[in-house]
Amino acid sequence: MYSVLILWAPESTENRRIVEAIARAFDESKITPLVKKVAESSIADINAADIVVFGTQKTGNGDVPSEYSELLRVFKGITLAGRTAAFFSMGPEKCTTKLRKSLKDTEIAQIDDDPLFTDQRDGVPPDMVEWVRRLVTAHQELSYARA
Repeated sequence: MYSVLILWAPESTENRRIVEAIARAFDESKITPLVKKVAESSIADINAADIVVFGTQKTGNGDVPSEYSELLRVFKGITLAGRTAAFFSMGPEKCTTKLRKSLKDTEIAQIDDDPLFTDQRDGVPPDMVEWVRRLVTAHQELSYARA
C-alpha cells in the first residue's frame, strides 16, 4: 500500500471538485490519498508520502499560485529520493513547469504525464482514472528498479 498526498492551489469550488475526483480515482482498497490545500501542508506531509501529486492553476502572471511559495523555497535544500511526483493543471492551460524545475534537484522521480483537468462535474472521468492508474504503475516500476 502506498501513501499518496494530493496538494493543490488555488482554492476554488471548481478546483476542489477536480481534486476530489482525482482522489476518488485511486483504488481505495489499495490507496487512500490524503488531500490538502498547499497552504495547509508542510514538508512533513511530503516526507510521509510515497507519491506526491501537485495540482496547480495559473493565476495572474505567475505559473504557480502564491500558496506554493514556501514549498518552492524548502525544495531548494532537501532530498525527496524514493518518492514519485506527479503534476496536473486546472483551468484553461498547463502550468506546472516552475514546480517541476523546483523539484529537479530534490531527486524525486517525476512522471512525465501532465494532464489538464477542467470543469469537473459528477463522477470520475475515464481519462482521470487512466492517469491515476499510469501514475501508480510508474511509481511501482520505479520502486522495483530502486530495490
